[in-house]
Amino acid sequence: MDTPLPTNDDLIAYSQAIPWTEVERQKRIFNQIIKDHAANATDDSLPLDEIAEAIGSPVSAYYGTDDPASANIIIAHHGDYSYLLGCAVSKRYRGSKTLSQAVVPFNLNPSVNHSNIEQTNDPGVKIRAIGAELELGLVRPDGTPPTEQQVDEYIQAYAGYAQRLGIVPTVDREACRYQVEVHVAPGIGYSRTRRSLDGIMAALTAASGDKGLYTAVLSSYPVESDFKLSDDAKVQTAVDLMVEVNAQFPEYQERIRQAKERYHMPPETNAVEVFRLQGCHIHLDLAGRSEALGLLAFYTMLRSASAVANSAVLKGGPFVNGFCDGELLCTREYLRQTTVTGRLIERPLSPHLIAGDRERYAELLKNERANAMARALLYDDTLGSPISAMHSLLGRLRPDLGTSKRICTIESTGMPINVSASRQAAVLTDFEFTHALMESYFRKHGLDLAPMHDDRDLWAIVGPLSITDFSAQHDQSDRQGTDMTLQTATGEQMSLADFYERKRQYMHRHLTEHVLISPRDIDEVYHSLQRMLEPPSGQSAETVEQYIIDYKLRSTGNWGLILRNAFIEEGGVPGTHNPQAVQRVVNRVHEAIRARYAQS
Repeated sequence: MDTPLPTNDDLIAYSQAIPWTEVERQKRIFNQIIKDHAANATDDSLPLDEIAEAIGSPVSAYYGTDDPASANIIIAHHGDYSYLLGCAVSKRYRGSKTLSQAVVPFNLNPSVNHSNIEQTNDPGVKIRAIGAELELGLVRPDGTPPTEQQVDEYIQAYAGYAQRLGIVPTVDREACRYQVEVHVAPGIGYSRTRRSLDGIMAALTAASGDKGLYTAVLSSYPVESDFKLSDDAKVQTAVDLMVEVNAQFPEYQERIRQAKERYHMPPETNAVEVFRLQGCHIHLDLAGRSEALGLLAFYTMLRSASAVANSAVLKGGPFVNGFCDGELLCTREYLRQTTVTGRLIERPLSPHLIAGDRERYAELLKNERANAMARALLYDDTLGSPISAMHSLLGRLRPDLGTSKRICTIESTGMPINVSASRQAAVLTDFEFTHALMESYFRKHGLDLAPMHDDRDLWAIVGPLSITDFSAQHDQSDRQGTDMTLQTATGEQMSLADFYERKRQYMHRHLTEHVLISPRDIDEVYHSLQRMLEPPSGQSAETVEQYIIDYKLRSTGNWGLILRNAFIEEGGVPGTHNPQAVQRVVNRVHEAIRARYAQS
């Protein structure tokens, strides 16, 4: 088949030239030397000679060492082959860090592939734990924005309740001062993930009760707001980059202008202040840190019918800046499309396995079009000028996570946040199961997609959709929510409920055969999804309170439509700016969450 992925011959040739164990050995040594140097050096020097002597291979900087303020890539050489040890962004994005402090290890291993992955510390397929971050907004009940002190106090209160409930107490600040990000601890299975999410919702509710702030758990920040950005230097450099890049593309300047007019934002609102997304970012470990497995997962599961269906299940939020959209039940992807950094790409760069990709990667960093090393992998030049699609709907590969385990992940960024712990848990667990299928496939077939294409059910589940079809289906789900008709890579059309039933049956036939997972665990996920999409009783939630509180109806119904109807109940007219009505809906959602978790 003709795909943008490397061939299996390419993978094997690379691993025969450089054993995966040697890559691992050298990277561990490199990481320690850089860590030690960063702790002691006060200048922008790099100990390349020391590294070369320690690892036993020549080492160079891609752009040399004459300009330490520039971005750079550190490369180890092994005969005719070479690979990335680490990367550094330019001084513009380093803040007060020295060059060695700014170097981030590049932990993907290009020598691990389907022919040797069983020799790594991941000898067999297993369900891999997912972790996730949930973005949400904080608002005051009267619609006025919270102060910096109020947000800090809320974070402290949440951390206290989270610790008592046994969930991750960490809360990260977002670029907007009125948003925070809470963490779902890595776990496996629907029940465990749902318990974690229920704990998060309970902790959010308790913190709100203490501090008087309401949560806006919707796919976009909904209330009328200046969306004030943090003064943090890292945020400000990211803002500068987004504003600068968008300014170079008249089409996107016009999109931003139209969005500001549509949602009644002031003319001076910048690109980041328009970008009011709230989502669920899902991380899942890549076995053996395999660069090839990461490419396969990105190209298939992140741009498949499964990705479209999961996002549709979670979508819901017709509000932006006190405006209720008359066309869209979910405004998140419309907002993403206002920035050139939100473009869809076929695949991430592969600096080792695809000719020319290392040059593209280095160029993007050197020209300061990416403010982080992982973001430079999301290269796009289809508009005539290279940019980083760092806010792509699809997701990203992360070879840069700073832990001693040198974890590399596939990250989905296409899922919204939803108030339903059941929906969120089902989607997260489906992501685990789908990845297990892909890892099993990779171990048998590598990057050859012909066997996948020949398996009609598997192609329907994870076959890559064209960028045009993928985008069109997201647009449909933005307008219709869970009432959309899904089209798979096979061209078949079906309801979301029918798709998940087909997926359930396929999982029973193939997942239990290769992974230690019980049929009951599979049914738990997909029966839950079917119950929410097509309740056996024939009755679905029609109000905010039913969707969140009602024991029989909660998590059922079309969430985006429920929110629009609630706006109408509050005296609003879809397609109009009515901040008071939107605020009343947001307050109803929050009060329903409080009532729901008061019952727990």
